[in-house]
Amino acid sequence: MNDSKHIAIICDGNRTWARLLNKNPYFGHTQGAKNIKNIVKAAIKNNISYLTLFLLSTENLINRSKEELDHLFSLFSKLIDYKSLFIENKIKFETVGDISKLPQNIIESIIELKEITKNFNQLNLTFAVNYGGRDEIKRAANKYKNSNNLDFENCLDSSFLPDIDIMIRTGGFRRISNFLLWKLAHAEIFFTPKRWPEFTQNDFEAILEDYKKIERKFGK
Repeated sequence: MNDSKHIAIICDGNRTWARLLNKNPYFGHTQGAKNIKNIVKAAIKNNISYLTLFLLSTENLINRSKEELDHLFSLFSKLIDYKSLFIENKIKFETVGDISKLPQNIIESIIELKEITKNFNQLNLTFAVNYGGRDEIKRAANKYKNSNNLDFENCLDSSFLPDIDIMIRTGGFRRISNFLLWKLAHAEIFFTPKRWPEFTQNDFEAILEDYKKIERKFGK
């Protein structure tokens, strides 16, 4: 039986889901943000140690409209409002990606929540925000080049994360979209047609059950 220590999810399909309901696409982002709590609870219930959610890519930051980004930032700005959830469930919060390009109030909320939760260990919850796998590796290469004693992997944003056991992409597309390229080396990848706002705890647990049936060989 496989133990799933680190699960990473590309949270895709928010806008498509909203359009199918004849709603404004931003409604999908709002409901998708609410669904994070459900999947976090499912991860805790199933004794997952690490959960990483891909929420905003470097490409999103460049290519999405100002109006859409402002809506996304308004959702991120409410992050600190969930600190009771983190405290009650002993969730440690981290991020990967270049958060320096985010609005200052969001940066401050991220820093505050990291500080509040730094000693927790029930679940390590990481948000990938303004994140791109190639960007991470390029920045790590520059850091490594300017250091005499750092292992390359320790230069990555994601150095604190173990390799990914399960990568899930919601929304129906079958691609990894520049997500945690270094950590995906041996991951089992699951694609689901469910859009992120409709991806349930039952869907999450069904993937865990399928994963347990896989024989992982790691080149043996």
